[in-house]
Amino acid sequence: MSSDSGNGSSRFISWTFGLREAFWPTPPPKPAVGDEPEIIPPERRKAAMTRLDPQEVRWSFLAFLLATIAGVAIPAYIVASNKVTKRGKNTIAVAPDAWLLGGAILLFCIIGFVLLWKRRRSLMAFDLFLIGFGFTLFIGLVGFVFILLGGWLLLRAWRMNKYGTTNSKVIAKETAAARKDRGGASKGTASKGTRTKSKATYDPDARKPPVASKRYTPKSPPRKKLPKPTQ
Repeated sequence: MSSDSGNGSSRFISWTFGLREAFWPTPPPKPAVGDEPEIIPPERRKAAMTRLDPQEVRWSFLAFLLATIAGVAIPAYIVASNKVTKRGKNTIAVAPDAWLLGGAILLFCIIGFVLLWKRRRSLMAFDLFLIGFGFTLFIGLVGFVFILLGGWLLLRAWRMNKYGTTNSKVIAKETAAARKDRGGASKGTASKGTRTKSKATYDPDARKPPVASKRYTPKSPPRKKLPKPTQ
Protein backbone atom coordinates (compact mmCIF):
# COMPACT_ATOMS: atom_id res chain seq x y z
CA MET A 1 0.00 0.00 0.00
CA SER A 2 2.76 2.41 0.88
CA SER A 3 4.67 1.51 -2.30
CA ASP A 4 1.61 2.31 -4.45
CA SER A 5 1.14 5.66 -2.73
CA GLY A 6 4.82 6.39 -3.16
CA ASN A 7 4.65 5.58 -6.87
CA GLY A 8 1.59 7.79 -7.26
CA SER A 9 3.25 10.72 -5.53
CA SER A 10 6.41 10.31 -7.62
CA ARG A 11 4.34 10.25 -10.81
CA PHE A 12 2.54 13.39 -9.73
CA ILE A 13 5.83 15.12 -8.91
CA SER A 14 7.36 14.09 -12.24
CA TRP A 15 4.23 15.23 -14.11
CA THR A 16 4.17 18.63 -12.42
CA PHE A 17 7.92 19.02 -12.95
CA GLY A 18 7.58 18.20 -16.65
CA LEU A 19 4.69 20.65 -16.99
CA ARG A 20 6.66 23.39 -15.26
CA GLU A 21 9.71 22.75 -17.42
CA ALA A 22 7.54 22.84 -20.54
CA PHE A 23 6.16 26.33 -19.87
CA TRP A 24 8.58 27.79 -17.29
CA PRO A 25 11.95 26.08 -17.82
CA THR A 26 14.91 26.42 -15.53
CA PRO A 27 17.45 28.89 -16.98
CA PRO A 28 20.90 27.51 -17.77
CA PRO A 29 23.76 28.33 -15.37
CA LYS A 30 25.43 31.65 -15.98
CA PRO A 31 28.94 31.51 -17.45
CA ALA A 32 31.82 32.33 -15.18
CA VAL A 33 33.41 35.75 -15.21
CA GLY A 34 35.63 36.10 -18.26
CA ASP A 35 34.14 33.15 -20.16
CA GLU A 36 32.84 33.90 -23.65
CA PRO A 37 29.37 32.59 -24.59
CA GLU A 38 29.32 29.52 -26.78
CA ILE A 39 29.05 30.21 -30.52
CA ILE A 40 27.10 27.56 -32.37
CA PRO A 41 28.87 26.22 -35.49
CA PRO A 42 27.20 26.85 -38.88
CA GLU A 43 26.05 23.24 -39.35
CA ARG A 44 23.98 23.39 -36.14
CA ARG A 45 22.53 26.89 -36.48
CA LYS A 46 19.48 25.93 -38.52
CA ALA A 47 18.31 23.48 -35.88
CA ALA A 48 19.07 25.95 -33.08
CA MET A 49 17.18 28.85 -34.64
CA THR A 50 13.94 26.84 -34.94
CA ARG A 51 13.90 26.10 -31.19
CA LEU A 52 13.34 28.37 -28.19
CA ASP A 53 15.68 29.01 -25.30
CA PRO A 54 14.38 29.22 -21.68
CA GLN A 55 14.22 33.04 -21.71
CA GLU A 56 12.10 33.07 -24.87
CA VAL A 57 9.82 30.37 -23.46
CA ARG A 58 9.18 32.39 -20.30
CA TRP A 59 8.41 35.62 -22.16
CA SER A 60 6.11 33.80 -24.57
CA PHE A 61 4.27 32.04 -21.75
CA LEU A 62 3.61 35.35 -20.00
CA ALA A 63 2.42 36.86 -23.28
CA PHE A 64 -0.07 34.04 -23.95
CA LEU A 65 -1.28 34.13 -20.34
CA LEU A 66 -1.87 37.89 -20.58
CA ALA A 67 -3.61 37.46 -23.94
CA THR A 68 -5.93 34.81 -22.47
CA ILE A 69 -6.95 37.04 -19.56
CA ALA A 70 -7.39 40.09 -21.78
CA GLY A 71 -9.27 38.04 -24.40
CA VAL A 72 -11.95 37.33 -21.80
CA ALA A 73 -11.93 40.58 -19.82
CA ILE A 74 -12.00 43.12 -22.67
CA PRO A 75 -14.96 41.64 -24.65
CA ALA A 76 -16.88 41.12 -21.39
CA TYR A 77 -16.36 44.78 -20.45
CA ILE A 78 -17.45 45.99 -23.90
CA VAL A 79 -20.60 43.89 -23.90
CA ALA A 80 -21.46 44.85 -20.31
CA SER A 81 -21.06 48.56 -21.04
CA ASN A 82 -23.28 48.36 -24.14
CA LYS A 83 -26.42 46.60 -22.93
CA VAL A 84 -29.49 46.54 -25.15
CA THR A 85 -32.58 48.06 -23.50
CA LYS A 86 -36.19 47.13 -24.21
CA ARG A 87 -36.72 50.19 -26.41
CA GLY A 88 -33.58 49.46 -28.37
CA LYS A 89 -31.60 52.41 -27.12
CA ASN A 90 -27.86 52.40 -26.38
CA THR A 91 -27.24 49.59 -28.81
CA ILE A 92 -23.88 49.26 -30.54
CA ALA A 93 -22.82 46.95 -33.35
CA VAL A 94 -19.43 46.17 -31.81
CA ALA A 95 -20.87 44.23 -28.87
CA PRO A 96 -21.55 40.93 -30.70
CA ASP A 97 -18.34 41.38 -32.71
CA ALA A 98 -16.40 41.74 -29.45
CA TRP A 99 -17.38 38.20 -28.41
CA LEU A 100 -16.42 36.89 -31.83
CA LEU A 101 -13.04 38.63 -31.78
CA GLY A 102 -12.44 37.56 -28.19
CA GLY A 103 -13.17 33.95 -29.13
CA ALA A 104 -10.68 34.15 -32.01
CA ILE A 105 -8.02 35.53 -29.66
CA LEU A 106 -8.64 32.71 -27.18
CA LEU A 107 -8.33 30.18 -29.99
CA PHE A 108 -4.98 31.65 -31.03
CA CYS A 109 -3.87 31.56 -27.38
CA ILE A 110 -4.62 27.83 -27.18
CA ILE A 111 -2.68 27.27 -30.39
CA GLY A 112 0.14 29.36 -28.94
CA PHE A 113 0.36 27.21 -25.80
CA VAL A 114 0.61 24.08 -27.97
CA LEU A 115 3.33 25.66 -30.12
CA LEU A 116 5.12 26.78 -26.97
CA TRP A 117 5.09 23.21 -25.70
CA LYS A 118 6.49 22.04 -29.06
CA ARG A 119 9.04 24.90 -29.09
CA ARG A 120 8.12 26.03 -32.64
CA ARG A 121 9.56 29.50 -33.06
CA SER A 122 8.31 30.64 -36.49
CA LEU A 123 4.71 29.47 -36.08
CA MET A 124 4.56 30.93 -32.59
CA ALA A 125 5.82 34.30 -33.80
CA PHE A 126 3.13 34.28 -36.50
CA ASP A 127 0.54 33.40 -33.84
CA LEU A 128 1.69 36.37 -31.75
CA PHE A 129 1.30 38.63 -34.80
CA LEU A 130 -2.32 37.50 -35.22
CA ILE A 131 -3.08 38.05 -31.53
CA GLY A 132 -1.51 41.50 -31.73
CA PHE A 133 -3.55 42.47 -34.79
CA GLY A 134 -6.68 41.27 -32.96
CA PHE A 135 -5.96 43.41 -29.93
CA THR A 136 -5.32 46.53 -32.04
CA LEU A 137 -9.09 46.68 -32.62
CA PHE A 138 -9.60 46.96 -28.85
CA ILE A 139 -6.49 48.70 -27.51
CA GLY A 140 -3.78 49.59 -29.99
CA LEU A 141 -0.92 49.71 -27.47
CA VAL A 142 -1.62 46.19 -26.18
CA GLY A 143 -1.71 44.85 -29.72
CA PHE A 144 1.66 46.40 -30.62
CA VAL A 145 3.25 44.73 -27.57
CA PHE A 146 2.41 41.28 -28.95
CA ILE A 147 3.58 42.28 -32.44
CA LEU A 148 6.91 43.48 -31.04
CA LEU A 149 7.33 40.23 -29.13
CA GLY A 150 6.85 38.23 -32.32
CA GLY A 151 9.38 40.43 -34.13
CA TRP A 152 11.83 39.99 -31.24
CA LEU A 153 11.65 36.21 -31.63
CA LEU A 154 12.34 36.44 -35.37
CA LEU A 155 15.22 38.87 -34.78
CA ARG A 156 16.87 36.45 -32.37
CA ALA A 157 16.45 33.65 -34.92
CA TRP A 158 18.20 35.81 -37.55
CA ARG A 159 21.06 36.53 -35.16
CA MET A 160 21.40 32.85 -34.34
CA ASN A 161 21.55 31.95 -38.02
CA LYS A 162 24.14 34.62 -38.93
CA TYR A 163 26.36 34.84 -35.86
CA GLY A 164 25.68 31.60 -33.96
CA THR A 165 24.64 33.45 -30.81
CA THR A 166 22.07 35.97 -29.56
CA ASN A 167 24.46 37.78 -27.23
CA SER A 168 24.68 41.43 -28.31
CA LYS A 169 28.21 41.95 -26.96
CA VAL A 170 29.63 38.97 -28.84
CA ILE A 171 27.87 40.06 -32.04
CA ALA A 172 29.28 43.59 -31.69
CA LYS A 173 32.82 42.19 -31.27
CA GLU A 174 32.50 39.93 -34.31
CA THR A 175 31.10 42.76 -36.43
CA ALA A 176 33.93 45.10 -35.40
CA ALA A 177 36.56 42.43 -36.15
CA ALA A 178 35.06 41.67 -39.56
CA ARG A 179 34.94 45.40 -40.41
CA LYS A 180 38.57 45.78 -39.37
CA ASP A 181 39.64 42.83 -41.52
CA ARG A 182 37.82 44.20 -44.56
CA GLY A 183 39.42 47.61 -44.03
CA GLY A 184 42.92 46.10 -43.77
CA ALA A 185 42.43 43.97 -46.89
CA SER A 186 41.22 46.93 -48.97
CA LYS A 187 44.10 49.11 -47.71
CA GLY A 188 46.64 46.41 -48.59
CA THR A 189 45.21 46.06 -52.10
CA ALA A 190 45.36 49.82 -52.61
CA SER A 191 48.99 49.99 -51.41
CA LYS A 192 50.00 47.15 -53.73
CA GLY A 193 48.41 48.93 -56.69
CA THR A 194 50.18 52.16 -55.79
CA ARG A 195 53.55 50.45 -55.58
CA THR A 196 53.00 48.77 -58.97
CA LYS A 197 52.05 52.07 -60.55
CA SER A 198 55.06 53.85 -59.04
CA LYS A 199 57.42 51.16 -60.26
CA ALA A 200 56.01 51.39 -63.77
CA THR A 201 56.37 55.18 -63.76
CA TYR A 202 59.90 55.43 -62.44
CA ASP A 203 61.48 52.41 -64.09
CA PRO A 204 64.84 53.66 -65.50
CA ASP A 205 64.99 50.88 -68.11
CA ALA A 206 61.69 51.82 -69.65
CA ARG A 207 61.85 53.54 -73.03
CA LYS A 208 60.87 57.16 -72.73
CA PRO A 209 58.71 58.74 -75.41
CA PRO A 210 60.14 61.67 -77.38
CA VAL A 211 59.63 65.02 -75.77
CA ALA A 212 58.90 68.12 -77.81
CA SER A 213 61.48 70.84 -77.55
CA LYS A 214 60.43 73.86 -75.59
CA ARG A 215 62.58 76.19 -77.78
CA TYR A 216 61.57 76.73 -81.39
CA THR A 217 63.57 78.91 -83.82
CA PRO A 218 61.72 79.70 -87.06
CA LYS A 219 63.62 79.55 -90.37
CA SER A 220 64.89 82.88 -91.72
CA PRO A 221 63.23 84.00 -94.99
CA PRO A 222 65.38 84.05 -98.19
CA ARG A 223 67.13 87.35 -98.96
CA LYS A 224 65.79 89.39 -101.88
CA LYS A 225 68.15 90.42 -104.68
CA LEU A 226 68.47 94.17 -105.13
CA PRO A 227 68.23 95.50 -108.75
CA LYS A 228 71.40 97.04 -110.33
CA PRO A 229 71.41 100.82 -110.58
CA THR A 230 71.04 102.27 -114.12
CA GLN A 231 73.25 105.06 -115.53
